[in-house]
Amino acid sequence: MVPSKRLQPVQRVAESREKDAARELGDSQRRMRDQEAKLEDLRRYHHEYMERFQASARQGMTASQMQEYRAFLDKLDQAIREQEKVVLASKSECVSRKEHWQQKHVRSKALGKVMDRFKTAERKIVDKREQNEMDDRNQRSGNK
Repeated sequence: MVPSKRLQPVQRVAESREKDAARELGDSQRRMRDQEAKLEDLRRYHHEYMERFQASARQGMTASQMQEYRAFLDKLDQAIREQEKVVLASKSECVSRKEHWQQKHVRSKALGKVMDRFKTAERKIVDKREQNEMDDRNQRSGNK
């Protein structure tokens, strides 16, 4: 069996693994964007709630209303801090997935180049064999 045929299953596995890694990277990037959007929503809501709190404070509010606003703002601050951690973790996962995909991509490309070299060498051998056969035929027909 010629080398390129023996290497085909290895190349198919490498390409499959690269595609899987690319899909995982895409999924990870989508999750990261979703988490970043949630963080932005929380920050926007915090800003809007703070504006309402300030407007109410200017008009006057009771101590219990002020405590309720403060307690809710504290909960929002905590939610923002937690979401920031989630975003950092998802960014870290993205970096890891990208590195994994890059490794698979490099391996797949290297195997592709090796396959190309094998096929080129095999074509040269076939071409040379065919040329020799034609030369032999021509020589035999010329001797008759």
